[in-house]
Amino acid sequence: MVELEHISSGNMAVTEALRIPSAPPNALTPLEAFAALPARPLGRELAHPGQKGRIKAYFENWRRMLTYSLLGLGLIICSINQAAGQERVHQDSQHKFVTLSDGTGQLALRLNYDGRCILDQVIVRGRQVAADTGISTGVRADARWFNTGKIATPGISVGRDTLTVTGIKFGHPGNEIRERWRFTVKPDQVLWRITRWYPTNAAFDDVAFPDWDFRSMSTWTGGMLDNGGVIWNKYLDKTDATYGAHFGTVTFWNSQSNDCLRITPNLPRGQFGAGRFSRQGNGVFSFNYSICDEELKPKHELSRFLGNRQDLWSPFRAKPSEVSVEFTLKAMDYGTSYDRGALAGLDGSRVRDLLNTVARYGVIDQQLTGGNGWRSGFICLHEQFFAEIGLALDQDDYTANFSKCLDYERDHAIGVDGRVKSRWDYGPGDAMPGSFDSFGFYEAKWGWLLDSQPGYVINVAEQFNLTGDHQWLARQKACCEKALNFLLRREVANSGLVAMMNDSLKQQKSSDWIDIIWASYENSLVNAELYCALQLWADGEDTLNDPAKAANYRAFAARLKASFNQPIASGGFWDPTNQWYVYWREKDGAVHGNNLVTPVNFAAIAYGLCDDDSRKKAILDRIEQETQKEGLFTWPLNFFPYQRDEGAGRNFPFPQYENGDLFLSWNELGVRAYAAYDPALALKYVRNTLDRYGEDGLSFQRYLRQSQRGAGDDILAGNCMAIVGLYRDIYGIQPKPNRLYVEPHLTTALNGTKLHYQSRGQLYLVDLDTKGCAITADGCTIRDSRPFGINATVSGLEYFPGTNADWALCILESSGRPLAVQIESWPINSDAPRQWTETTPQAKGKTTHRVAHLQPGANYDLKIDGQISDSFRADKIGRIKFNYTHGSGAPRKFELVPSTY
Repeated sequence: MVELEHISSGNMAVTEALRIPSAPPNALTPLEAFAALPARPLGRELAHPGQKGRIKAYFENWRRMLTYSLLGLGLIICSINQAAGQERVHQDSQHKFVTLSDGTGQLALRLNYDGRCILDQVIVRGRQVAADTGISTGVRADARWFNTGKIATPGISVGRDTLTVTGIKFGHPGNEIRERWRFTVKPDQVLWRITRWYPTNAAFDDVAFPDWDFRSMSTWTGGMLDNGGVIWNKYLDKTDATYGAHFGTVTFWNSQSNDCLRITPNLPRGQFGAGRFSRQGNGVFSFNYSICDEELKPKHELSRFLGNRQDLWSPFRAKPSEVSVEFTLKAMDYGTSYDRGALAGLDGSRVRDLLNTVARYGVIDQQLTGGNGWRSGFICLHEQFFAEIGLALDQDDYTANFSKCLDYERDHAIGVDGRVKSRWDYGPGDAMPGSFDSFGFYEAKWGWLLDSQPGYVINVAEQFNLTGDHQWLARQKACCEKALNFLLRREVANSGLVAMMNDSLKQQKSSDWIDIIWASYENSLVNAELYCALQLWADGEDTLNDPAKAANYRAFAARLKASFNQPIASGGFWDPTNQWYVYWREKDGAVHGNNLVTPVNFAAIAYGLCDDDSRKKAILDRIEQETQKEGLFTWPLNFFPYQRDEGAGRNFPFPQYENGDLFLSWNELGVRAYAAYDPALALKYVRNTLDRYGEDGLSFQRYLRQSQRGAGDDILAGNCMAIVGLYRDIYGIQPKPNRLYVEPHLTTALNGTKLHYQSRGQLYLVDLDTKGCAITADGCTIRDSRPFGINATVSGLEYFPGTNADWALCILESSGRPLAVQIESWPINSDAPRQWTETTPQAKGKTTHRVAHLQPGANYDLKIDGQISDSFRADKIGRIKFNYTHGSGAPRKFELVPSTY
């Protein structure tokens, strides 16, 4: 078979470069040449001497001396480009091939129906991706596969843009499954409808609907799933290694060749899809899709990953029925399809790839999102950053699935007393005896990890910031209150500080994420997270019109903050001698973890507990000093050693594991803490993380303190958190329920960054600069030198000054012209002037303005370029409305001031 390698075929220049000046009279047409390429669908060579001779004659007329394989591909590309709007389906009835191409020349398929029915050629943007075994359908029953790789020759019917294949049969003799395939060529995609008839009730071990065999594990970098997850091929590292999940669309991509293949099933009502990805013994990468009338269940406990076998799903039964599913096949440009904008000063492609791999890897399946990954299967409900990952990833599929995940946890992980079970896994190996339930949730054997209480609430509140879904938030209200109240009932002596379930390190139990360090009783890390959760959920209660509960939570948070910041001698966590916060205080008053524990001190600053600038400086300067002293690329869990009795033996001697190694899951908090203090330092650690991703993919649990080499089989998706910090804390992208809010902390190296960011279905272009930032939506741009928010609506682009949750200016350009608005001054005081400048490149057009937050019933003058243009009286809610017709493209300075009469 001719081996075809990648050539870009995205424009006519490629076609011209490969054009043949003339061809011999008996030469094949370009599309016929593609159809005539021999295939080895079952490892057998199919020889067609006469046809091969004609192909050779055709190739000998090429102007440039290219290799046989590249010429073959050139013919394919040429044929596809020439066929756009002409012949897009071609049958070679002599050799039983049919070729199809979409109208753009990006995707070409070849059907081989010579005693089989398979797609033995799939050309994605000029690159052959199918293995010799191709793409087929089938079932596995009685430990045997029956598929279309070897069947009686089916019937073929070809139209201008269609191909119909009938008479497909496979299975036990006398009980065969029948299928009909219909392909429809569209301008930029190919539709493939598979209709299957099951003749009788039958049990199947597996099903291929269809099965895609790709040439090698490196054909694709991986595939993004529409449940927010990813198959990252490098993690199928051994023969038969298999990962599977429930999803619909998969988008395979290759970072090097910059191409994608998107496969989207249109599932009928009552049918469920699931996919399985495996590494075959011959190096082939296979994608098997199943469609059944009930959701497939894992065969081995709750596992979605098997390291050395492929029987991932339990057997299922099919009844006599017809199942018809249409797949949309689309080839795409990877860089264009996943364009995050221009990231000045950074490797934007590396940022994109890190988020598409590491960040997505934490999604195990639908309703199951975590920060570890599908190889180990752990989900830590005591990790509070999954919604933040969604903020940076900025993909609707991840966000939608995490809402479902939180609903699933609400329904199955939270007890009647409000206790949030701390973990989920495939099996009970990590579980406290008797705690593992049928849904996979459990208490960790290391102790009662109480950070799952605030962790759950933080995730709910920050997920609401992404979605703005009030009804969803209302359904979470009762469980969030129960989760918080579980901790609030454990308040110690009206201090606002809450106690853990363990009182002393002598019990050798943990109480938080650092699970083999014996933090107990008053745990500063859990209390810091509780403070964050109380603040966020108080805002949620306001949204849900429960101001009394909001006030109660804020009052509790205020008590907690005051006690937290007291010196250790007075019952707080601040050590005035060392100038940092300590980790925990036991019930007998003994202080432990006085060794500069990084998550504790980052959380105190990032969550707003520490608002003393001198304390912030002392902590952050010391952390940077110690980090630089050792030449570390990122921050360790702690800088100095724990005492021997403060943790499990695995942590000793220092530095080792949770006693000093480098865990990246806390890096967003570190970036957040540094961004407001010294953004250049925050950016440095973002760059260091990107460099490490380029070296090793961040494919580890942690990095060893002394060698800084990756270690640990439990690969953590939380390793993406520095990049989350880049988006949230440096770029300042912070969606709120009713707006996109930006509060950047930039360096000049980042000036010129232009982000593409989607929020609730609206694309925003965010232009970042140390002198001021701009956000554009639907042709209208608002620029401000201070933090602000905007929201695009059908009524116009709303501007929110500062952290204000209500819009203050709404502008609608009725003619659709580009319009730029520079905010000069927008004070909170309703009696102070509002000033802004408008610029449009076109001379004429009407702009509608609405201004809010004015004094109800007060009179205001509108000045344009210093001259009073009109006067208005604010309505009863403090708003005015006016139209302005631009007479030229020159900038116009607007000022709204209280009337002096």
